[in-house]
Amino acid sequence: MKKIIILLIVLLIFLGYTPYNELNSLAVVDTLGIDFTDNKYYLYLNIINDDNKVYKVTGDSLGEVFLKARNINNKKTYYKHLEVVIFNTNTLNDTTLNFFKDEFTSIDYLVLATSDNLNNLFNKYHKRSDYKSFIRKEKETSASIINTTFKEVLSSSLDDIKDSSIPLISYHNKLSSKGIYIPLKNITINNSMARASYLLNEKINTYNTKITLDDKSYEVVIYNLKCNIKYKDNTINIKITGNIDSPDSNNLSKLKNKVIKNLKDDINTLLKDEQEKNYNISNIINYIYLKEREVNYNTYKKSNIKIDINLIEKEKNNYD
Repeated sequence: MKKIIILLIVLLIFLGYTPYNELNSLAVVDTLGIDFTDNKYYLYLNIINDDNKVYKVTGDSLGEVFLKARNINNKKTYYKHLEVVIFNTNTLNDTTLNFFKDEFTSIDYLVLATSDNLNNLFNKYHKRSDYKSFIRKEKETSASIINTTFKEVLSSSLDDIKDSSIPLISYHNKLSSKGIYIPLKNITINNSMARASYLLNEKINTYNTKITLDDKSYEVVIYNLKCNIKYKDNTINIKITGNIDSPDSNNLSKLKNKVIKNLKDDINTLLKDEQEKNYNISNIINYIYLKEREVNYNTYKKSNIKIDINLIEKEKNNYD
């Protein structure tokens, strides 16, 4: 029995459990936003044990706003339950990434970027559940966004080959996905290119899309996607397999051809953009590196791109 009790205590400690009476003396933060406007930093904090009230702190530097935010309403600010951080794109640089790395002991929280004013965003969406449910829904449908942690962003920023990237969102009446922001290159790519990147990195295996044929709209689901990439003889060979179905049609031939063309176009657009602007989120240059043993964008730019997509028509059920 003693061993079981000790084990439970250890688990609670490692899972971030905080006793109820201790929580009453803390301002527990689950969602945080950082903005920079008119040479001022603005820190937004959602306090979950204060009726999810949002607090706004202003300062001339990151250090100042976090120093001011050490106590909220005479309670010590507590970040061990932090789950979501939203950065305005104008705050994302090496300095900010290093500051957040040093500020928080845990770096597994989700990160999002936006170019919108965070004051308007936090007035409407300020709970972790708002953002987690949004990401889950968008990933399951359009696959234009995935869960991305600060740990992943930090790891990529220290990688000599791969660029760090953060899902980009916007708020105009409701949350929407806007693609990917690449902070250290100040580059934004759209939803279609973001989805292509996630597919090439094997981060997604299904998505829905609307296809228009003969002035009619069809909902199409592409699923069981698998991607294989090889580099040989100055050619990047990309092979994608999967299944396709549509609840709106029993004849998928034309729909399948259109889906394949659109997906090829999205991948080509992403890779051409990478080649022209010298960034790497698709992971393609890593395959070149494995053969050439050097990071060479000139080799990437001169490489041919061959994309083979094979989608099998198959009715999707709840188990696929």
